[in-house]
Amino acid sequence: MIDDLYSTRILTLAANMPHAGRLELPHGTGEQVAKLCGSKAVIDVRIDGDNRISHYAQDVKACALGQAAAALVGEAAIGATLAEVRDARDDMILMLKHGGDGPEGRFEGLRT
Repeated sequence: MIDDLYSTRILTLAANMPHAGRLELPHGTGEQVAKLCGSKAVIDVRIDGDNRISHYAQDVKACALGQAAAALVGEAAIGATLAEVRDARDDMILMLKHGGDGPEGRFEGLRT
């Protein structure tokens, strides 16, 4: 079962996380710590005049699954509108807690 969980794709994503680090002078910063395992993510963003993410950086301390999820978000974040990010968040909550389909569009990779 652990081999299915930590597939080659998951390990590849985790090993190649885009936008690792922190931004100088971000417009916003978010930090989350998973209560269950202690994984931590700090995200910095800069937003342009069209309410799109123009710069994105992430400092993630997590298992391979958490790192893979962060890699998928990092790949999709730049250029995303704030509405797209909110929709993806809401769709992830529905998927994880209520069996929904998961995000569509630029964040669709989070379904797998």
